[in-house]
Amino acid sequence: MFALHKRRIKRKPRTSKEFIIALTLIVLAICIALTASLMSNRGASQAKPKAVIIDGLLHYPNETFVKEATSLLNSTGFEVDYIGGEKVTVDLYRRLPSLGYRIIILRVHCGPLVETLPNGTIVPGEDAILFTAEAYNPNKYRIYQRGQLARAVITGRPNELYFAVPPWFFDECAEGRFDDSIVILDSCYGFYSTSMAEAFIRRGAKVFIGWDGEVQAKHTDYAVLVLLKYLLIDRLTVDQAVKKVMDEVGPDPYHHSVMLFYPSSAGDYRLERLKR
Repeated sequence: MFALHKRRIKRKPRTSKEFIIALTLIVLAICIALTASLMSNRGASQAKPKAVIIDGLLHYPNETFVKEATSLLNSTGFEVDYIGGEKVTVDLYRRLPSLGYRIIILRVHCGPLVETLPNGTIVPGEDAILFTAEAYNPNKYRIYQRGQLARAVITGRPNELYFAVPPWFFDECAEGRFDDSIVILDSCYGFYSTSMAEAFIRRGAKVFIGWDGEVQAKHTDYAVLVLLKYLLIDRLTVDQAVKKVMDEVGPDPYHHSVMLFYPSSAGDYRLERLKR
């Protein structure tokens, strides 16, 4: 009968050299992870704030305005996108709050919302609508055609119908939120009432700037360039900048409309606070 003897295996004690190597590898891994995290945060913090020029005035192009506005924005640290022509769609307005723009220049038609009765009588409403450059199609956007969209016609072009969005479109259909954005409506009737401005503010915009009536394209384009200069270069408050524009450029010489901003509490807001 054989007795089985367990053989004891002697483990070599871990040397101090092995311990130091293991500890070094752990520390190195932690350093790499921290460095990657810091670089990621640094990259995010150094990302340029974004601005956009949305240009839907198909019949009133102004390349000079676009170039000068872009130059002003670029020179003060903004990355600028240009969205023009037929890219100005219902879907663009739907996604706009989520796109991260800190300055939004809406060079699009805007006009009073009216209701046409069965007998042909036109009844003016209290709200304004923002035009797209997207031709109206009754079979498109059916999900939104229960009061969230409107048909729009440009004065003098009765056969050209476009989709347009009323203020409540941003409440009911848009996605995301504006990030304390400054919204400049480079067009007519931004303050036909305060409803459009209020819709943007409810969605997270900081201030809405526009005109209280009809305005000529060349007049508003020039006024907006002056406004950008006062906001970006001179670092004036919103209230100071708008007043200076009215002093220097003045109301529209033909329609006598004036530039306004909303809400009044944003009057002391300086654009430099938007910079990351």
